[in-house]
Order: sequence, then C-alpha cells, then structure tokens
Amino acid sequence: MKASLGILVTAVVLFVFGFLYWAANPLPNAALNAVGDADAAARAVGEQFPETGMYSFIGSGLSATVIVNHGATEDVDPLVMVYGFIHYLLIAAILAVVLRSGAPLSAHVRRAFILGLAAVVVVEGSDIVWWGYTWGWKLWSAVYHVLVFVIGALVLSKFLPRDPDIVA
Repeated sequence: MKASLGILVTAVVLFVFGFLYWAANPLPNAALNAVGDADAAARAVGEQFPETGMYSFIGSGLSATVIVNHGATEDVDPLVMVYGFIHYLLIAAILAVVLRSGAPLSAHVRRAFILGLAAVVVVEGSDIVWWGYTWGWKLWSAVYHVLVFVIGALVLSKFLPRDPDIVA
C-alpha cells in the first residue's frame, strides 16, 4: 500500500517537474531554430504533408523529419495531459520495481542515475546519430530524462521499505 502511494506521489512530482522544465523554462526552446514566417511555414507544411503523422525525407541536398498535427491548437489538449500523467505513473512503477527495497537513498539515486544515463545514451544518442537531431535540443532532453530518474528515485525511496541495519 505504501509503495502504491509512493508511485502516485512520485508521478505527481514528476508531472509538476515536467511542466516546470518544459513549459515554464524558456531555455530548452532556445535550442531550436526560429521560423521566419510561421504562418507561411504552416501553410507549406499543411500542403506538403496533408495527413497528421511523422514524415522523413531526403532530397535536393536536404533531409528532414517533420511531425505534423493538423488538429493542433495553442491550447494544450487535456487528454495529452492525462496521457502524460499515465506516462509518469509507468515511470514511477518501473522505478519501484528496479529500486531495491531496504537499500539506502544513495544506492537508489545511484541506480536511478545509471538507468537514466543508459536510457539517454540509447534514445537521445540514437536520435543524434541516426536521425540528425541537433545536439542542443537533445542535450536539454538528456538532462531532463536523467533528472526524471533521479527525482523519481528521491521521492519514491521515501515510500520503500527500509532495512534498519543499513545506514544511509
């Protein structure tokens, strides 16, 4: 029961952290290039990519990966927020399985950091190497992902059973 509460609390903390990191923090978006005329770009993308989806192409000395959402608005879709919270619940549940009960806080943080670093090397590294994503954007993503694991471990470890013979 305590672990279930820990998973829920961890998901809430990670959800708030995600908002602060991506929505309230202007620095990650500063790593993206600006579009000269956003309306003209939107019209061109809409004409060339008529369906919602992800496109990738190479041609005429240019390669691009484009994610198109024809139903997008400036308002955040509440369903996306629900999916985001479920995503954090899954992350917290996985951490609850991976973090060893009875281990000290430092062991939980170390294990979560290593897991986060491994995930970053695979996911963010693959995006840079194979898909041509820019370093600046992926570095912000990498920092975020490692912090999700570490913050998740810090919160969740408060709810995991402790071994009284192990000193933190």
